[in-house]
Amino acid sequence: MSTCGHISFNTNTLELVDRIIILRINTEEMQVETLLDTPVAEAKVLMNIVPTGKSTIAVSKLLRSPVQKRNLLKVKEVLWQGYKIVELENGSIEVFCNEELVSPSKPYLREIAKKLGLSILNGNGNPLNTRQLGSLLIKELAI
Repeated sequence: MSTCGHISFNTNTLELVDRIIILRINTEEMQVETLLDTPVAEAKVLMNIVPTGKSTIAVSKLLRSPVQKRNLLKVKEVLWQGYKIVELENGSIEVFCNEELVSPSKPYLREIAKKLGLSILNGNGNPLNTRQLGSLLIKELAI
């Protein structure tokens, strides 16, 4: 995936929002990644503010930051051989390996499914997405 580019903001309207959330569609893993989820004041630190009324955040600044744990409620959680798979209230799946959040989650979920002998394909023969695979593993491991 490309690490170049930037996200533009209208500096004149930043005072009207509480948070800035920047998402990226990861087509390789078929998931939506949260690159930034922070209050405006913290996001301004990353911005290049230009006198024209536009501010930008370079994508490369967002990709170098460590994986951040989301502050959402956990709906379901299972432990398996040093892994913890968590389903959050918004349906997102987080995977922890030795208590450290890993991203992207899908490769770890695939590996766990392989070790458990579970298919990573749906009924139509298409690969399960991260949420589907995570939910399947949680269901299987909770038994």
